[in-house]
Amino acid sequence: MKEQIKKSRLLVGLLLVASSTMVAQTLNDALKLTTNEQFESADAAYKALIQTQPNSGDYYFYYGENFFKNENWEMANKMYQKGADLNPTNPLPYVGLGKVQWYKNQPVEAKANFFKATTLGAEKNATVFMKIAEAYIAAPTKNLADAFILLAKATKLEPKNPEGFILTGDAFLEQNNGTKAVENYEKAGTLDPKSPRALLKQGQVWNRAKNYQLAIDTYKKAKLIDSTFAPAYREIAEIYHRAGQDKVAYGQMKRYIQLNNDCSAKARSAGFALESKFYKESVVDAKEAQLCDPNNVYLYRYLAYAQYETADYPAGLENSNVFFTKAPADKIIIQDYEYRGKLLSKTGKDSLAIFDFKKALEMQPEKTELNGDIANSYLKMKKYPEAIASYKVKMEKGKLSVNDYFQIGRAYYLSKDFINADSSFSQVIKLQPELTMGYLWKARALVQNEVVMKTENWSAKELYELYITKVKPEEVEKNKKDLVEAYNYLGAYYAKKKDSANTKLNFQKVLELDPTNAQAKKVLEGLK
Repeated sequence: MKEQIKKSRLLVGLLLVASSTMVAQTLNDALKLTTNEQFESADAAYKALIQTQPNSGDYYFYYGENFFKNENWEMANKMYQKGADLNPTNPLPYVGLGKVQWYKNQPVEAKANFFKATTLGAEKNATVFMKIAEAYIAAPTKNLADAFILLAKATKLEPKNPEGFILTGDAFLEQNNGTKAVENYEKAGTLDPKSPRALLKQGQVWNRAKNYQLAIDTYKKAKLIDSTFAPAYREIAEIYHRAGQDKVAYGQMKRYIQLNNDCSAKARSAGFALESKFYKESVVDAKEAQLCDPNNVYLYRYLAYAQYETADYPAGLENSNVFFTKAPADKIIIQDYEYRGKLLSKTGKDSLAIFDFKKALEMQPEKTELNGDIANSYLKMKKYPEAIASYKVKMEKGKLSVNDYFQIGRAYYLSKDFINADSSFSQVIKLQPELTMGYLWKARALVQNEVVMKTENWSAKELYELYITKVKPEEVEKNKKDLVEAYNYLGAYYAKKKDSANTKLNFQKVLELDPTNAQAKKVLEGLK
Protein backbone atom coordinates (compact mmCIF):
# COMPACT_ATOMS: atom_id res chain seq x y z
CA MET A 1 0.00 0.00 0.00
CA LYS A 2 2.77 2.41 0.97
CA GLU A 3 4.53 1.51 -2.29
CA GLN A 4 1.37 2.36 -4.26
CA ILE A 5 1.07 5.70 -2.48
CA LYS A 6 4.71 6.50 -3.29
CA LYS A 7 4.14 5.61 -6.96
CA SER A 8 0.96 7.71 -7.01
CA ARG A 9 2.77 10.72 -5.49
CA LEU A 10 5.63 10.29 -7.95
CA LEU A 11 3.20 10.18 -10.88
CA VAL A 12 1.41 13.31 -9.67
CA GLY A 13 4.75 15.05 -9.20
CA LEU A 14 5.87 14.14 -12.70
CA LEU A 15 2.57 15.38 -14.14
CA LEU A 16 2.95 18.68 -12.26
CA VAL A 17 6.49 19.11 -13.55
CA ALA A 18 5.37 18.27 -17.09
CA SER A 19 2.44 20.67 -16.82
CA SER A 20 4.69 23.41 -15.42
CA THR A 21 7.23 22.88 -18.20
CA MET A 22 4.49 22.97 -20.86
CA VAL A 23 3.04 26.20 -19.50
CA ALA A 24 6.46 27.78 -19.14
CA GLN A 25 7.24 26.83 -22.73
CA THR A 26 3.93 28.31 -23.84
CA LEU A 27 4.69 31.52 -21.96
CA ASN A 28 8.10 31.64 -23.60
CA ASP A 29 6.44 31.22 -26.97
CA ALA A 30 4.06 34.07 -26.20
CA LEU A 31 6.96 36.28 -25.08
CA LYS A 32 8.84 35.44 -28.28
CA LEU A 33 5.82 36.46 -30.36
CA THR A 34 5.76 39.84 -28.58
CA THR A 35 9.52 40.27 -29.10
CA ASN A 36 9.03 39.40 -32.76
CA GLU A 37 6.34 42.14 -32.95
CA GLN A 38 3.63 39.59 -33.74
CA PHE A 39 1.24 41.27 -31.36
CA GLU A 40 -2.04 39.74 -32.56
CA SER A 41 -0.60 36.20 -32.51
CA ALA A 42 0.77 36.87 -29.03
CA ASP A 43 -2.67 38.12 -27.99
CA ALA A 44 -4.17 34.71 -28.81
CA ALA A 45 -1.36 32.97 -26.94
CA TYR A 46 -1.91 35.01 -23.77
CA LYS A 47 -5.65 34.40 -23.88
CA ALA A 48 -4.98 30.67 -24.05
CA LEU A 49 -2.57 30.90 -21.11
CA ILE A 50 -5.07 32.80 -18.99
CA GLN A 51 -7.67 30.12 -19.60
CA THR A 52 -5.31 27.60 -17.97
CA GLN A 53 -4.58 29.90 -14.98
CA PRO A 54 -7.26 32.63 -14.75
CA ASN A 55 -5.74 34.22 -11.63
CA SER A 56 -2.13 34.43 -12.80
CA GLY A 57 -0.70 37.90 -12.20
CA ASP A 58 2.28 37.03 -14.41
CA TYR A 59 0.09 36.18 -17.39
CA TYR A 60 -1.94 39.37 -17.09
CA PHE A 61 1.24 41.42 -16.72
CA TYR A 62 2.83 40.01 -19.88
CA TYR A 63 -0.48 40.27 -21.71
CA GLY A 64 -0.45 43.95 -20.74
CA GLU A 65 3.14 44.22 -21.96
CA ASN A 66 2.04 42.93 -25.35
CA PHE A 67 -0.51 45.76 -25.59
CA PHE A 68 1.98 48.31 -24.27
CA LYS A 69 4.63 47.43 -26.85
CA ASN A 70 1.95 47.80 -29.52
CA GLU A 71 1.29 51.34 -28.19
CA ASN A 72 -2.12 50.52 -26.74
CA TRP A 73 -1.71 51.93 -23.23
CA GLU A 74 -5.41 51.76 -22.38
CA MET A 75 -5.67 48.00 -22.91
CA ALA A 76 -2.27 47.48 -21.28
CA ASN A 77 -3.46 49.28 -18.16
CA LYS A 78 -6.63 47.15 -18.06
CA MET A 79 -4.56 43.96 -18.12
CA TYR A 80 -2.18 45.23 -15.41
CA GLN A 81 -5.15 46.20 -13.24
CA LYS A 82 -6.83 42.83 -13.78
CA GLY A 83 -3.63 41.11 -12.71
CA ALA A 84 -3.43 43.25 -9.57
CA ASP A 85 -7.09 42.59 -8.73
CA LEU A 86 -6.89 38.81 -9.20
CA ASN A 87 -3.39 38.31 -7.79
CA PRO A 88 -2.76 41.22 -5.35
CA THR A 89 0.43 39.72 -3.92
CA ASN A 90 2.13 39.52 -7.33
CA PRO A 91 4.48 42.51 -7.78
CA LEU A 92 4.53 42.57 -11.60
CA PRO A 93 1.05 44.04 -12.27
CA TYR A 94 1.94 47.01 -10.02
CA VAL A 95 5.06 47.55 -12.12
CA GLY A 96 2.81 47.71 -15.18
CA LEU A 97 0.42 50.18 -13.57
CA GLY A 98 3.35 52.33 -12.50
CA LYS A 99 4.84 52.23 -15.98
CA VAL A 100 1.68 53.58 -17.60
CA GLN A 101 1.60 56.38 -15.01
CA TRP A 102 5.29 57.16 -15.59
CA TYR A 103 4.70 57.44 -19.33
CA LYS A 104 1.73 59.71 -18.66
CA ASN A 105 3.97 62.00 -16.61
CA GLN A 106 2.41 61.04 -13.26
CA PRO A 107 5.65 60.39 -11.33
CA VAL A 108 4.18 60.42 -7.81
CA GLU A 109 1.56 57.79 -8.62
CA ALA A 110 4.06 55.78 -10.66
CA LYS A 111 6.64 55.63 -7.89
CA ALA A 112 3.96 54.57 -5.41
CA ASN A 113 3.18 51.53 -7.55
CA PHE A 114 6.87 50.82 -8.13
CA PHE A 115 7.46 50.95 -4.37
CA LYS A 116 4.55 48.59 -3.77
CA ALA A 117 6.02 46.16 -6.31
CA THR A 118 9.43 46.20 -4.61
CA THR A 119 7.89 45.49 -1.20
CA LEU A 120 6.10 42.34 -2.40
CA GLY A 121 9.05 39.98 -2.08
CA ALA A 122 10.95 41.68 -4.88
CA GLU A 123 14.27 41.41 -3.05
CA LYS A 124 14.48 38.02 -4.77
CA ASN A 125 12.71 38.98 -8.00
CA ALA A 126 15.16 40.39 -10.54
CA THR A 127 12.39 40.77 -13.12
CA VAL A 128 10.68 43.44 -11.02
CA PHE A 129 13.86 45.51 -10.87
CA MET A 130 14.45 45.08 -14.60
CA LYS A 131 10.90 46.04 -15.59
CA ILE A 132 10.93 49.20 -13.46
CA ALA A 133 14.34 50.08 -14.91
CA GLU A 134 13.00 49.50 -18.42
CA ALA A 135 10.26 52.06 -17.82
CA TYR A 136 12.80 54.62 -16.55
CA ILE A 137 14.99 54.05 -19.63
CA ALA A 138 12.43 53.88 -22.43
CA ALA A 139 9.94 56.57 -21.38
CA PRO A 140 10.21 60.13 -22.76
CA THR A 141 11.06 61.30 -19.22
CA LYS A 142 14.17 59.38 -18.15
CA ASN A 143 15.37 58.34 -14.70
CA LEU A 144 18.68 56.73 -15.59
CA ALA A 145 20.22 57.10 -12.12
CA ASP A 146 17.56 54.88 -10.52
CA ALA A 147 17.59 52.57 -13.55
CA PHE A 148 21.30 51.79 -13.04
CA ILE A 149 20.72 51.09 -9.31
CA LEU A 150 17.85 48.71 -10.09
CA LEU A 151 19.80 46.93 -12.83
CA ALA A 152 22.78 46.45 -10.54
CA LYS A 153 20.46 44.67 -8.09
CA ALA A 154 18.93 42.60 -10.89
CA THR A 155 22.25 41.43 -12.36
CA LYS A 156 23.50 40.58 -8.86
CA LEU A 157 20.43 38.41 -8.27
CA GLU A 158 20.56 36.82 -11.73
CA PRO A 159 24.08 37.21 -13.16
CA LYS A 160 23.30 34.80 -16.01
CA ASN A 161 20.14 36.53 -17.17
CA PRO A 162 20.93 38.33 -20.47
CA GLU A 163 17.96 40.72 -20.07
CA GLY A 164 19.69 42.62 -17.27
CA PHE A 165 22.70 43.34 -19.47
CA ILE A 166 20.54 44.29 -22.46
CA LEU A 167 18.73 46.87 -20.32
CA THR A 168 22.03 48.10 -18.87
CA GLY A 169 23.21 48.57 -22.45
CA ASP A 170 20.02 50.52 -23.21
CA ALA A 171 20.67 52.80 -20.23
CA PHE A 172 24.23 53.51 -21.39
CA LEU A 173 22.94 54.13 -24.92
CA GLU A 174 20.57 56.78 -23.54
CA GLN A 175 23.69 58.41 -22.04
CA ASN A 176 25.24 58.31 -25.53
CA ASN A 177 27.91 55.95 -24.19
CA GLY A 178 28.04 53.56 -27.13
CA THR A 179 31.15 51.77 -25.89
CA LYS A 180 29.57 50.73 -22.57
CA ALA A 181 26.32 49.89 -24.35
CA VAL A 182 28.05 47.49 -26.74
CA GLU A 183 30.00 45.91 -23.87
CA ASN A 184 26.75 45.02 -22.11
CA TYR A 185 25.06 43.83 -25.29
CA GLU A 186 28.05 41.56 -25.95
CA LYS A 187 27.72 40.13 -22.41
CA ALA A 188 24.06 39.40 -23.13
CA GLY A 189 24.99 37.72 -26.40
CA THR A 190 27.54 35.53 -24.65
CA LEU A 191 24.95 34.44 -22.09
CA ASP A 192 22.37 33.63 -24.77
CA PRO A 193 24.16 33.05 -28.10
CA LYS A 194 20.98 31.68 -29.72
CA SER A 195 19.07 34.93 -29.24
CA PRO A 196 19.31 37.63 -31.95
CA ARG A 197 18.23 40.45 -29.60
CA ALA A 198 21.72 41.34 -28.37
CA LEU A 199 22.91 41.76 -31.97
CA LEU A 200 19.83 43.81 -32.80
CA LYS A 201 20.71 46.14 -29.92
CA GLN A 202 24.32 46.44 -31.10
CA GLY A 203 23.04 47.35 -34.54
CA GLN A 204 21.00 50.12 -32.98
CA VAL A 205 24.18 51.56 -31.46
CA TRP A 206 25.87 51.72 -34.88
CA ASN A 207 22.67 53.06 -36.37
CA ARG A 208 22.59 55.92 -33.86
CA ALA A 209 26.26 56.60 -34.58
CA LYS A 210 25.34 56.79 -38.31
CA ASN A 211 27.67 53.89 -39.09
CA TYR A 212 24.99 52.39 -41.29
CA GLN A 213 27.08 49.71 -42.98
CA LEU A 214 28.24 48.29 -39.65
CA ALA A 215 24.63 48.42 -38.42
CA ILE A 216 23.43 46.49 -41.48
CA ASP A 217 26.21 43.91 -41.06
CA THR A 218 25.22 43.44 -37.41
CA TYR A 219 21.54 43.00 -38.29
CA LYS A 220 22.53 40.42 -40.89
CA LYS A 221 24.33 38.47 -38.15
CA ALA A 222 21.12 38.59 -36.13
CA LYS A 223 19.24 37.11 -39.09
CA LEU A 224 21.81 34.30 -39.33
CA ILE A 225 21.02 33.34 -35.73
CA ASP A 226 17.27 33.44 -36.41
CA SER A 227 16.13 34.02 -39.99
CA THR A 228 12.56 34.50 -38.74
CA PHE A 229 13.49 37.41 -36.45
CA ALA A 230 11.28 40.06 -38.06
CA PRO A 231 12.57 43.19 -36.22
CA ALA A 232 15.98 42.78 -37.92
CA TYR A 233 14.35 43.25 -41.33
CA ARG A 234 12.43 46.29 -40.09
CA GLU A 235 15.61 47.87 -38.71
CA ILE A 236 17.46 47.26 -42.00
CA ALA A 237 14.52 48.76 -43.91
CA GLU A 238 14.68 51.93 -41.79
CA ILE A 239 18.44 52.29 -42.39
CA TYR A 240 18.05 51.98 -46.17
CA HIS A 241 15.23 54.52 -45.98
CA ARG A 242 17.49 57.00 -44.18
CA ALA A 243 20.16 56.36 -46.81
CA GLY A 244 17.67 57.27 -49.54
CA GLN A 245 17.50 53.73 -50.94
CA ASP A 246 13.76 53.44 -50.59
CA LYS A 247 13.30 50.63 -53.10
CA VAL A 248 15.66 48.37 -51.14
CA ALA A 249 14.09 49.57 -47.89
CA TYR A 250 10.59 48.68 -48.97
CA GLY A 251 11.80 45.23 -50.09
CA GLN A 252 13.10 44.60 -46.57
CA MET A 253 9.81 45.81 -45.11
CA LYS A 254 7.90 43.35 -47.29
CA ARG A 255 10.10 40.57 -45.93
CA TYR A 256 9.22 41.80 -42.45
CA ILE A 257 5.53 41.45 -43.36
CA GLN A 258 6.08 37.92 -44.69
CA LEU A 259 7.57 36.91 -41.36
CA ASN A 260 5.13 38.93 -39.29
CA ASN A 261 1.73 38.83 -40.95
CA ASP A 262 -0.15 40.43 -38.07
CA CYS A 263 -2.47 43.39 -38.62
CA SER A 264 -0.21 45.73 -36.69
CA ALA A 265 2.71 44.78 -38.98
CA LYS A 266 0.63 45.48 -42.08
CA ALA A 267 -0.33 48.85 -40.65
CA ARG A 268 3.33 49.57 -39.91
CA SER A 269 4.19 48.65 -43.50
CA ALA A 270 1.53 51.07 -44.79
CA GLY A 271 3.07 53.88 -42.74
CA PHE A 272 6.58 52.97 -43.85
CA ALA A 273 5.55 52.88 -47.54
CA LEU A 274 3.95 56.32 -47.13
CA GLU A 275 7.09 57.76 -45.53
CA SER A 276 9.21 56.20 -48.31
CA LYS A 277 6.92 57.80 -50.94
CA PHE A 278 5.63 54.44 -52.20
CA TYR A 279 2.14 55.87 -52.24
CA LYS A 280 0.38 53.20 -54.29
CA GLU A 281 1.90 50.49 -52.09
CA SER A 282 0.84 52.40 -48.98
CA VAL A 283 -2.77 52.38 -50.18
CA VAL A 284 -2.64 48.62 -50.82
CA ASP A 285 -1.02 47.87 -47.44
CA ALA A 286 -3.45 50.10 -45.54
CA LYS A 287 -6.49 48.49 -47.18
CA GLU A 288 -5.13 45.02 -46.37
CA ALA A 289 -4.62 46.07 -42.75
CA GLN A 290 -8.18 47.40 -42.59
CA LEU A 291 -9.55 43.97 -43.51
CA CYS A 292 -8.29 42.53 -40.24
CA ASP A 293 -8.31 45.69 -38.12
CA PRO A 294 -11.14 48.01 -39.25
CA ASN A 295 -10.90 49.98 -35.99
CA ASN A 296 -7.34 51.20 -36.55
CA VAL A 297 -8.04 54.91 -37.01
CA TYR A 298 -4.52 55.71 -38.24
CA LEU A 299 -5.06 53.65 -41.38
CA TYR A 300 -7.51 56.34 -42.51
CA ARG A 301 -4.71 58.89 -42.12
CA TYR A 302 -2.32 56.81 -44.24
CA LEU A 303 -4.99 56.35 -46.91
CA ALA A 304 -5.86 60.06 -46.99
CA TYR A 305 -2.23 61.11 -47.42
CA ALA A 306 -1.36 58.41 -49.97
CA GLN A 307 -4.54 58.94 -52.00
CA TYR A 308 -3.79 62.66 -52.24
CA GLU A 309 -0.33 61.82 -53.56
CA THR A 310 -1.82 59.39 -56.12
CA ALA A 311 -4.46 61.94 -57.20
CA ASP A 312 -7.39 59.90 -55.88
CA TYR A 313 -8.82 63.03 -54.30
CA PRO A 314 -12.47 62.03 -53.58
CA ALA A 315 -11.41 58.79 -51.83
CA GLY A 316 -8.65 60.64 -49.97
CA LEU A 317 -11.10 63.26 -48.73
CA GLU A 318 -13.54 60.57 -47.57
CA ASN A 319 -10.81 58.83 -45.57
CA SER A 320 -9.57 62.13 -44.16
CA ASN A 321 -13.07 62.99 -42.93
CA VAL A 322 -13.42 59.55 -41.32
CA PHE A 323 -10.08 60.04 -39.58
CA PHE A 324 -11.18 63.40 -38.13
CA THR A 325 -14.43 61.80 -36.93
CA LYS A 326 -12.76 58.86 -35.20
CA ALA A 327 -9.34 60.10 -34.05
CA PRO A 328 -8.86 61.42 -30.50
CA ALA A 329 -8.46 65.22 -30.52
CA ASP A 330 -4.95 65.02 -29.02
CA LYS A 331 -3.79 62.73 -31.86
CA ILE A 332 -4.67 65.13 -34.69
CA ILE A 333 -1.51 66.75 -36.09
CA ILE A 334 -0.80 69.64 -38.42
CA GLN A 335 -0.36 67.35 -41.44
CA ASP A 336 -3.92 66.08 -40.98
CA TYR A 337 -5.31 69.58 -41.49
CA GLU A 338 -2.83 70.29 -44.26
CA TYR A 339 -3.71 67.17 -46.26
CA ARG A 340 -7.45 67.59 -45.76
CA GLY A 341 -7.09 71.19 -46.92
CA LYS A 342 -5.32 70.04 -50.08
CA LEU A 343 -7.92 67.34 -50.70
CA LEU A 344 -10.73 69.86 -50.23
CA SER A 345 -9.05 72.24 -52.65
CA LYS A 346 -8.60 69.51 -55.25
CA THR A 347 -12.29 68.61 -55.00
CA GLY A 348 -13.48 72.19 -55.44
CA LYS A 349 -14.22 72.96 -51.78
CA ASP A 350 -11.79 75.84 -51.43
CA SER A 351 -13.62 77.82 -48.74
CA LEU A 352 -13.40 74.73 -46.46
CA ALA A 353 -9.81 74.16 -47.57
CA ILE A 354 -8.85 77.66 -46.40
CA PHE A 355 -10.30 76.90 -42.96
CA ASP A 356 -8.10 73.78 -42.63
CA PHE A 357 -4.98 75.55 -43.91
CA LYS A 358 -5.52 78.33 -41.38
CA LYS A 359 -6.04 75.76 -38.61
CA ALA A 360 -2.73 74.15 -39.56
CA LEU A 361 -1.04 77.57 -39.44
CA GLU A 362 -2.43 78.17 -35.95
CA MET A 363 -0.77 74.94 -34.84
CA GLN A 364 2.55 75.76 -36.53
CA PRO A 365 2.87 79.45 -37.54
CA GLU A 366 6.38 78.93 -38.93
CA LYS A 367 4.98 76.67 -41.69
CA THR A 368 4.75 79.69 -43.99
CA GLU A 369 4.29 77.65 -47.18
CA LEU A 370 0.68 77.11 -46.14
CA ASN A 371 0.03 80.77 -46.99
CA GLY A 372 0.68 79.74 -50.58
CA ASP A 373 -2.01 77.05 -50.36
CA ILE A 374 -4.42 79.59 -48.87
CA ALA A 375 -3.62 82.06 -51.63
CA ASN A 376 -4.11 79.40 -54.30
CA SER A 377 -7.56 78.58 -52.94
CA TYR A 378 -8.49 82.28 -52.94
CA LEU A 379 -7.24 82.49 -56.52
CA LYS A 380 -9.48 79.60 -57.57
CA MET A 381 -12.41 81.37 -55.87
CA LYS A 382 -11.53 84.54 -57.86
CA LYS A 383 -10.88 86.43 -54.64
CA TYR A 384 -7.78 88.11 -56.02
CA PRO A 385 -7.11 90.73 -53.29
CA GLU A 386 -7.22 87.97 -50.64
CA ALA A 387 -4.92 85.79 -52.73
CA ILE A 388 -2.42 88.64 -53.13
CA ALA A 389 -2.54 89.37 -49.39
CA SER A 390 -1.77 85.72 -48.56
CA TYR A 391 1.16 85.63 -50.97
CA LYS A 392 2.49 88.82 -49.40
CA VAL A 393 2.33 87.21 -45.95
CA LYS A 394 4.34 84.27 -47.29
CA MET A 395 6.80 86.69 -48.90
CA GLU A 396 7.30 88.52 -45.60
CA LYS A 397 8.01 85.30 -43.70
CA GLY A 398 10.06 83.42 -46.27
CA LYS A 399 10.98 83.06 -49.91
CA LEU A 400 8.39 82.69 -52.65
CA SER A 401 8.83 79.78 -55.04
CA VAL A 402 8.70 80.13 -58.82
CA ASN A 403 5.12 78.88 -58.73
CA ASP A 404 4.25 81.44 -56.04
CA TYR A 405 5.56 84.30 -58.18
CA PHE A 406 3.63 82.93 -61.15
CA GLN A 407 0.39 82.65 -59.17
CA ILE A 408 0.65 86.08 -57.53
CA GLY A 409 1.40 87.45 -60.99
CA ARG A 410 -1.84 85.89 -62.24
CA ALA A 411 -3.70 87.34 -59.25
CA TYR A 412 -2.35 90.83 -60.07
CA TYR A 413 -3.14 90.34 -63.77
CA LEU A 414 -6.72 89.18 -63.14
CA SER A 415 -7.29 92.11 -60.77
CA LYS A 416 -5.98 94.41 -63.56
CA ASP A 417 -2.82 95.48 -61.70
CA PHE A 418 -0.63 94.93 -64.73
CA ILE A 419 2.48 96.71 -63.39
CA ASN A 420 2.78 94.38 -60.40
CA ALA A 421 1.86 91.45 -62.63
CA ASP A 422 4.77 92.40 -64.91
CA SER A 423 7.15 92.51 -61.90
CA SER A 424 6.01 89.10 -60.66
CA PHE A 425 6.41 87.43 -64.06
CA SER A 426 9.87 89.00 -64.33
CA GLN A 427 10.80 87.11 -61.15
CA VAL A 428 9.52 83.88 -62.73
CA ILE A 429 11.78 84.42 -65.75
CA LYS A 430 14.74 85.29 -63.51
CA LEU A 431 14.34 82.20 -61.32
CA GLN A 432 13.48 79.75 -64.11
CA PRO A 433 14.49 81.06 -67.55
CA GLU A 434 13.34 77.91 -69.35
CA LEU A 435 9.76 78.13 -68.06
CA THR A 436 7.72 79.27 -71.08
CA MET A 437 4.75 80.59 -69.10
CA GLY A 438 6.82 83.37 -67.53
CA TYR A 439 7.47 84.94 -70.95
CA LEU A 440 3.87 84.46 -72.12
CA TRP A 441 2.25 86.05 -69.08
CA LYS A 442 4.75 88.91 -68.87
CA ALA A 443 3.96 89.63 -72.52
CA ARG A 444 0.25 89.66 -71.72
CA ALA A 445 0.79 92.03 -68.79
CA LEU A 446 2.73 94.45 -71.03
CA VAL A 447 0.03 94.31 -73.72
CA GLN A 448 -2.74 95.06 -71.22
CA ASN A 449 -0.73 97.83 -69.58
CA GLU A 450 -0.37 99.54 -72.97
CA VAL A 451 -4.12 99.27 -73.44
CA VAL A 452 -4.72 100.92 -70.06
CA MET A 453 -2.09 103.59 -70.72
CA LYS A 454 -3.37 104.05 -74.30
CA THR A 455 0.12 103.65 -75.75
CA GLU A 456 1.44 101.51 -78.57
CA ASN A 457 5.08 100.64 -77.87
CA TRP A 458 4.86 96.96 -78.85
CA SER A 459 6.85 96.20 -75.70
CA ALA A 460 5.71 92.54 -75.69
CA LYS A 461 7.33 91.70 -79.07
CA GLU A 462 10.59 90.33 -77.72
CA LEU A 463 8.80 88.32 -75.01
CA TYR A 464 6.45 86.64 -77.48
CA GLU A 465 9.45 85.81 -79.65
CA LEU A 466 11.25 84.30 -76.64
CA TYR A 467 8.13 82.36 -75.74
CA ILE A 468 7.98 80.83 -79.22
CA THR A 469 11.66 79.79 -79.10
CA LYS A 470 11.24 78.24 -75.63
CA VAL A 471 8.37 75.95 -76.65
CA LYS A 472 9.86 72.54 -77.48
CA PRO A 473 8.63 70.69 -80.61
CA GLU A 474 6.95 68.00 -78.50
CA GLU A 475 5.09 70.74 -76.55
CA VAL A 476 3.58 72.51 -79.58
CA GLU A 477 0.32 70.54 -79.58
CA LYS A 478 -0.62 71.38 -75.99
CA ASN A 479 0.43 75.04 -76.44
CA LYS A 480 -1.40 75.67 -79.72
CA LYS A 481 -3.75 78.34 -78.38
CA ASP A 482 -0.94 80.34 -76.73
CA LEU A 483 1.30 80.03 -79.80
CA VAL A 484 -1.54 81.35 -81.97
CA GLU A 485 -1.74 84.34 -79.60
CA ALA A 486 2.01 84.97 -79.96
CA TYR A 487 2.07 84.68 -83.78
CA ASN A 488 -1.04 86.88 -84.05
CA TYR A 489 0.70 89.59 -81.99
CA LEU A 490 3.89 89.37 -84.07
CA GLY A 491 1.90 89.37 -87.31
CA ALA A 492 0.08 92.52 -86.20
CA TYR A 493 3.41 94.13 -85.24
CA TYR A 494 4.94 93.50 -88.68
CA ALA A 495 1.75 94.59 -90.40
CA LYS A 496 1.99 97.89 -88.50
CA LYS A 497 5.60 98.17 -89.68
CA LYS A 498 4.45 97.39 -93.24
CA ASP A 499 6.81 94.38 -93.35
CA SER A 500 4.75 92.15 -95.65
CA ALA A 501 7.13 89.20 -95.63
CA ASN A 502 7.21 88.83 -91.85
CA THR A 503 3.50 89.62 -91.62
CA LYS A 504 2.77 86.79 -94.04
CA LEU A 505 5.20 84.44 -92.27
CA ASN A 506 3.59 84.91 -88.84
CA PHE A 507 -0.02 84.64 -90.01
CA GLN A 508 0.86 81.51 -91.99
CA LYS A 509 2.16 80.08 -88.69
CA VAL A 510 -1.23 80.96 -87.18
CA LEU A 511 -3.04 79.01 -89.92
CA GLU A 512 -0.73 76.01 -89.48
CA LEU A 513 -1.80 75.84 -85.86
CA ASP A 514 -5.43 76.93 -86.40
CA PRO A 515 -6.57 76.42 -90.04
CA THR A 516 -9.95 78.04 -89.34
CA ASN A 517 -8.53 81.28 -87.88
CA ALA A 518 -10.58 84.03 -89.54
CA GLN A 519 -8.22 86.93 -88.76
CA ALA A 520 -5.20 85.17 -90.28
CA LYS A 521 -7.18 84.28 -93.40
CA LYS A 522 -8.36 87.88 -93.78
CA VAL A 523 -4.85 89.35 -93.42
CA LEU A 524 -3.28 86.85 -95.83
CA GLU A 525 -6.08 87.44 -98.34
CA GLY A 526 -5.41 91.17 -98.07
CA LEU A 527 -1.71 90.64 -98.72
CA LYS A 528 -2.53 88.98 -102.06
